[in-house]
Amino acid sequence: MRSRKYFTQWAAQFYVAAELTRRGYLVSLTLGMAPRADLLVVSPNGKHFMVDVKGLSSPNWWIIGRRGLEMHEDLYFILVYIPKDLEQSPRFFVMTSYDVKTEIEKHLNELRARGREITDLEYGFHWKVAFKYENRWDKLPL
Repeated sequence: MRSRKYFTQWAAQFYVAAELTRRGYLVSLTLGMAPRADLLVVSPNGKHFMVDVKGLSSPNWWIIGRRGLEMHEDLYFILVYIPKDLEQSPRFFVMTSYDVKTEIEKHLNELRARGREITDLEYGFHWKVAFKYENRWDKLPL
């Protein structure tokens, strides 16, 4: 039996692909073949960029990983909260790679200030941190 995490991640990728398509973007799923991105996207004006999708099904921790500290002008992150209640709609949080790097660095600096050890699971941030990026589709290239 596959884990809930597996289903959540796939659902998140398809939700993002559908929403981008609805907004006029051309979207291609990488199906795990691109190490840095889940989606390859072309904006309505022809700008090419990549999207790394992260999904959650319960209010928890967005685990981004160490590569979240790398900044790439053409890489965006779209975080998707998929409620377990099927009557609720998914929530989208759209971030640039700079936004992600900034939020991870804030969290790591807080841990260092408290003398805590940094583990791979710490390369992320609490789900509420993403609230200010909710539905920020304007961050994506046109």
